[in-house]
Amino acid sequence: EEENIAVTGRRVREALAGFEGSWELVIVDDGSTDASRARAEAEAAGDPRVRVAGYTPNAGRGKALRTGFAAARGRFVVTVDFDLSYEPSHILRMHEALRREGGPDVVLVSAYMPGGTSEGVPFRRLLPSKLGNWLLRLAWPRRVYTSTCIVRGYRREALGKLALSEDGKEVHLEILSQAFDRGLRIEEIPGHLRAR
Repeated sequence: EEENIAVTGRRVREALAGFEGSWELVIVDDGSTDASRARAEAEAAGDPRVRVAGYTPNAGRGKALRTGFAAARGRFVVTVDFDLSYEPSHILRMHEALRREGGPDVVLVSAYMPGGTSEGVPFRRLLPSKLGNWLLRLAWPRRVYTSTCIVRGYRREALGKLALSEDGKEVHLEILSQAFDRGLRIEEIPGHLRAR
């Protein structure tokens, strides 16, 4: 992601420019072998709201998420793909849902639910994802349109109830499985997925 570091940092700052409250951006380096770590640290050196966490060697999305969860200090924690295939405005939408009185413990962003959209994503990538998520929908006690997206928001206390161990992409299913088992409130909101 070395080419995306500065652009992503700028776009997140722009999206949160009018945010009333404090925020932080934790960049998790999942054992990058390019210049990602150095560029992330340069980004953090220029903005005290940006921090870098990471490890070597590369271990997968699950470990990256657990590392980010442990490093984050906020009352609400939001996770996004670093290439921003979902606009950073989704961060504010998730925050709005999480802070609502009686709102959810976990917010999922879904391009596949009614109101969700995708743009420029190749059919050969979109079809298996839609089919896989449709099959997963049959396994959950409640309808979930998108089980595999990383763009999610969590209340801090909800994260404290999860005991995650998966290192790969299976972490998304592990989170949902444990959230349902522990009676956490889950809400899905429509999202817009764009090709990277």
